[in-house]
Parts: sequence; C-alpha cells; structure tokens
Amino acid sequence: MKKIALIATCVFFIACLTAGAQTGQQPDMQMGMKKHGEMHGAEMRGGMMRGGMMDGMHHEMMMGCASMQKSMIMVNLLPEMDEQLSLSEDQTEQLIDLRSEFKKQQVDYQAELTKRNKKLRALINDNAPVDEIKNQMKAWADTRIDMHAAAYQAEREMKALLTDEQNQELEVIMEEHDGMLKKGIPDTRGRRG
Repeated sequence: MKKIALIATCVFFIACLTAGAQTGQQPDMQMGMKKHGEMHGAEMRGGMMRGGMMDGMHHEMMMGCASMQKSMIMVNLLPEMDEQLSLSEDQTEQLIDLRSEFKKQQVDYQAELTKRNKKLRALINDNAPVDEIKNQMKAWADTRIDMHAAAYQAEREMKALLTDEQNQELEVIMEEHDGMLKKGIPDTRGRRG
C-alpha cells in the first residue's frame, strides 16, 4: 500500500510538472523528479502504470492541475479584459488591485517552492530514506496547493466584482478560448466580430 501511495504521489508531481511546463513554471523541479524517477524507474514502468487504476488517477490529477491553472490565468487576464467585458474604471482598478495582491502572494509561494525543491534534490542526491523524500514532496505539494487555492480565491473575488451580464460574457469568452485551444486554432481573444 505504501508503494501505491508513493507511486501515486510521483504521478501527481509528474502531472503537475507537465502542466507547469506548459505554462513555463517550475523548471527546477523537473531535475529533481528526473532523479527521483531514476530511483523508482522500474516501479513506475511496472504493470500498474499501464492499466486501470493509475490511468484514471493520472487523468483526474491532470484535470485538477489544469483547472487550477485556469484560475491563475484568469487572475492575470481579467483586469486586461476591460473592453471585452465593458468594465467600469472602478471595476478595472479593483481587479488590478486584486491581481497585484495575488502576485505578491505568488512571489512568496514561488520562493517557498524553490526552497522545498532544493531540499528535495539534496535529499535525493544524498540517497535519503523514502519517508524523508515523501515528506518533502508532500511539503512541496502543500505549498503548490496553497498557491493554487490563493489563485482560486482571487478569481472568485474578481468575479464577484462583475455584473451578471459581465460574468456571462466572460464565460462565453472562456468557452470560445477553450474551444480554440482544443482545435489548435490560434487565440484571437479581443478580436470578436
């Protein structure tokens, strides 16, 4: 059972790293996970990864990471959507303030993630016991979860500033954006006809 938990944790980190790599986040963590993967390579290539339980778990973790990435993207983009959403000057200023608050928090989270990553790499390089590696991975994950929860909270606060009509228009814009990404069509936000 402990092996399953360790493997599931590794899969979670790999899934989040994949999502992070797509947005340019956490390049340092890839090196540590590569070494960790080498340590447990045989286990990771075993039958569990090819079927059933782990495939479904991996998909769910990827979807969770993607949903949280959307909050971070929304926090960064919403103040810039003043024309598309017909935001008032007051709304725009409040959205900018909320984004600024989140970015300050994000700097602290990123610094903590870097520290935790360095410690994880040191533990791996020193052939630390699995429990120490696992605890450090959990600490890293907790920090990342806190950062994404802060983004989610900021997104909620931002959306609360919008009128019902603006929120509906935002949903339409985001659905169009998601649809274009799925089809591979270049992003043309802001150029609606």
